[in-house]
Amino acid sequence: MKLILIPITLFLCLSLIHCGALNLENERVHTHKLSDEMHYHDTNGDNLFEHNVEYDHEAFLGKSEAEKFKSLTPEESKERLGKIVDKVDIDHDELINETELYEWLKNVSKNELFKDTEEKWKLFGENTTLDEYLETNFGALKYWSEEEKENRKDLYNSYLKMMERNKKRFKAADFDADGKLSRTEYSDFLHPEESKTMREIVIDETIEDLDSSGDGVVSVEEFILDLKKSVMEEEAEPEWIKVEIENFKLFRDKNKDGVLDREEVNEWILPSDYDHSLNEAKHLIFEADENKDGKLSKKEILDSYNLFVASQATAYGKAIYEKEDL
Repeated sequence: MKLILIPITLFLCLSLIHCGALNLENERVHTHKLSDEMHYHDTNGDNLFEHNVEYDHEAFLGKSEAEKFKSLTPEESKERLGKIVDKVDIDHDELINETELYEWLKNVSKNELFKDTEEKWKLFGENTTLDEYLETNFGALKYWSEEEKENRKDLYNSYLKMMERNKKRFKAADFDADGKLSRTEYSDFLHPEESKTMREIVIDETIEDLDSSGDGVVSVEEFILDLKKSVMEEEAEPEWIKVEIENFKLFRDKNKDGVLDREEVNEWILPSDYDHSLNEAKHLIFEADENKDGKLSKKEILDSYNLFVASQATAYGKAIYEKEDL
């Protein structure tokens, strides 16, 4: 049987009696992330956001490589980082400028995307048809009894919604309409936000998630309701929600009609003016540039090695911090 990684969880979940509901809500903004980590996070619930260097580590090295550094001593981390710096320094002038760092980060990001797609492509299989894909990943739904469907209505309906969404996305990615997905088409299916030909399907999925009234647009009330899904009922409304509501009114609702139409949703979730790699390059230079010349020497990078890579020391420090936080 051919599978893709994400729906494997679904297939197993459908077969279990005591399986919790999956988190079906994706992050709304579909820019290519450099890490699954949050760059800044509110660890104590006090609305004070702290810098998370694990984001920088994964952005600079890639997720699997960043993990390897956690087992190294500080000395070993610095030695290996020094060799990487030589690779980043394209013009060999012993200084890393913003362009060189940007190109490095962009290549790391592309390689991570390629590896993720390759791993899942091996499970998917190049001759998998839509019917085979749906049967493998959602076929267990037909074995649900009427009683089970009724008792677990919300979960059952969420799976039906997921199945329909995957069906639409599969068809949209099948550019040559041969009923199967090539390696390139599968990449579009898996990461539609990365494909220019899949922009409309990403917009469709976002509006479907938020548009509870079915009028094809996202009202400010629907927008707020979606934001609050990530907040516990007993929790006070976080400051960031107020900021997002203000952003909706001031920046996202460009024609000031109180709703987001397709064009405005497109600008929100697929922003053309934001580049994670460029912003990360600027961030790393700002943090490590001791003499403020706008470039990084190898010494400056090694002096701030904890910003770029992990080590046993940083991993141990994080564990101690988390233990004290319990």
